[in-house]
Amino acid sequence: MPLFWGDWTVRWALCSLWQRDQEDAGILSTLRRWLGTGKRWFNRRVEFKIGIMMQQPVVRDSSRSDDRCHFVRTQTHRAGLPFSLKEFEKRSQQGNFLYELFVDGNPVSYGWVAGPGAQVGILHELNMRVPEHALYIWDCATPEEHRGKGYFQTLLRSMMQSQGVETNVALVAVDSNNTASKAALKKVGFQPLFTYWSFRVFGRVVLSLALKDGRLTWAQPQFDQLQFS
Repeated sequence: MPLFWGDWTVRWALCSLWQRDQEDAGILSTLRRWLGTGKRWFNRRVEFKIGIMMQQPVVRDSSRSDDRCHFVRTQTHRAGLPFSLKEFEKRSQQGNFLYELFVDGNPVSYGWVAGPGAQVGILHELNMRVPEHALYIWDCATPEEHRGKGYFQTLLRSMMQSQGVETNVALVAVDSNNTASKAALKKVGFQPLFTYWSFRVFGRVVLSLALKDGRLTWAQPQFDQLQFS
């Protein structure tokens, strides 16, 4: 009898512990879901981003690239582009030009170029009118299967050399966390011009700053004051 009672007591204790563990696991799972939901809610409503404005003098190079590469300015929308016809036409009407790099007839990289006078958005409410004698490169992408082959660098060089002789400087803004793009831009010769921050809460920008030559200033004037000759 004592043995039976002791065995039942052990089983009851183990069962209680198991039930408690299950309850604790359920509570932890619920807390994780709540925290995950709260984090997503917070990230959608509070944004803090850092970008780098980079520049590169345009160098004319007449040497031929790989014969398999074909650089073109795409003037009409085609199937396979990652944006709609409406978006393509909107960008074109705003003074932007789409360039693509093809290898053996297949598109491997693309990028947009805004010419002098075009108004472009940088980050949140920060914007820039492209200065005279400059071009602004933006929204570039290379499909994952074509990355690591130098196509993006080839595209960048081709876009810079495709402009008129009066274009002396190429500009590009890059997210500070985009290490791949920063590395590719540096390989082509782009150098940091200044760093900028933008802090937005519930869709409203509360602070935008820039750091240039060791001095902290308001961000928008840095874009407004860009001039090249």
